[in-house]
Amino acid sequence: MSIFQLLLILGVVLIAALAVRFLPGERSLALKRIFAILFVLAAVLAILFPNVLTAIAHAFGIGRGTDLLLYVFIVAVMAFAVATIRAKARSDARVTKLARAVALMDARNREGTEQEKGTEQ
Repeated sequence: MSIFQLLLILGVVLIAALAVRFLPGERSLALKRIFAILFVLAAVLAILFPNVLTAIAHAFGIGRGTDLLLYVFIVAVMAFAVATIRAKARSDARVTKLARAVALMDARNREGTEQEKGTEQ
């Protein structure tokens, strides 16, 4: 094993650990951990045995293992983009709902304050 392979493996493990630790969402924590473990195992195997990746690529009719990695990366980035856009849309909807509720509460408070002033006079 070369120094570069060792550094790559350490980097993959560190990134996966940080992603699992700092990404929000308790509901999907187990799923995140499973995917992180699978990602680490796949990455370590691809780093240690690059010829296996090339053999897998050939089985799919792709010339090189690096091309297979590129295609998988493109699909993963697209899936991440869609998930991020959907999460932002849900967040925007929640913020809009909250802003409306605050505006209604503020209007009710003003109305109640004006009524109190009118009855005091």
